[in-house]
Amino acid sequence: MRRGVFRVLIGSLVILTVFAVTRGQVISMAASGIRQMFPSKRIGVFNKNRVHDLDLVEPFTVLAAGDVAYCNTRGSLDRAMRNLQYSLNIPRQKTTPNKGMVITTSTLKSYPEALVFGLGDLAYGRGEPVAFNDCYDPYWGAAKSRTWPAPGNHEYKSPGAYGYFDYWQERAGPDRAGYYALRSQNWLIFSLNSEIDASSGSAQAAWIKEMIKAKPDSCIGAFYHRPAYSTITRSGSEDAQRLFQIMADSGARFVLNGHNHFYERSKPLDGMGNPSEDGTINFIVGAGGKTTSEKIEPADFTDQLITNAAGVLKLDFSSDSVAWTYLTEQNTTESGMLSCG
Repeated sequence: MRRGVFRVLIGSLVILTVFAVTRGQVISMAASGIRQMFPSKRIGVFNKNRVHDLDLVEPFTVLAAGDVAYCNTRGSLDRAMRNLQYSLNIPRQKTTPNKGMVITTSTLKSYPEALVFGLGDLAYGRGEPVAFNDCYDPYWGAAKSRTWPAPGNHEYKSPGAYGYFDYWQERAGPDRAGYYALRSQNWLIFSLNSEIDASSGSAQAAWIKEMIKAKPDSCIGAFYHRPAYSTITRSGSEDAQRLFQIMADSGARFVLNGHNHFYERSKPLDGMGNPSEDGTINFIVGAGGKTTSEKIEPADFTDQLITNAAGVLKLDFSSDSVAWTYLTEQNTTESGMLSCG
């Protein structure tokens, strides 16, 4: 009898530990696993299409930013309970959104025909389904049907970034690998995954090179979460640097990143991050919701740095050029144009 009670106590302790460690995600993780084992036709997780041909009339506009949705919760216990309530379909108290996300949501509404590039860390703090559902979706989620995302490090704080892939489905690329490409007219734009292997022997790197080889005359751009080179250097950028080198060596006109919570535009850089007249410009647009208020001295390779201002990068594409403008509530903007070819 005592042995049976002991086993029940141990089992209960294990359950409570799993619940605590996953902050209540364990049930939604199990549900996600079941959906992957038994996919319905409605669910596009297993869509094998890694290249999307967009039927756009030039010029077309894109709005891009990352590091978006953060809603206040009352600590880890509250977050765990919200995960549990979401998993059991129990109504939850509304959370307060960060001011920056409200500002950039307004910008998205001002350009209802524009595509949106989500540059990762779209739902803080761990990219759980409840964070996407309760915080991201009521705001930037209004533009979901025109958004093309890339995953960030915060999405991968949940196992396998399952909340991200469950939310975006086929928009996130096939096989839950998190990379794909968009084609429109003369443009080939890659959405890549800086959170997985991008070394020369990786599937991601091989696919990128194969795509570029097949379309050598395309105007090339890319977006992914972590920057390879920025005024603020952070750990874990090795695969981002590998992705940037592939892009720069292929003649990409631009690379868009988030991760650092400000706006930064580099000089044209070669594959190793050195200024080069024919290089690739690196835009960091990581103030889609979260912002850095501290004063930062720009790096030598930086042409523009704007802090303490939530904003979105507006890109206007034509067949042989792309013009950019950084849009903020304070009208702190900077603009320019890149030619292609």
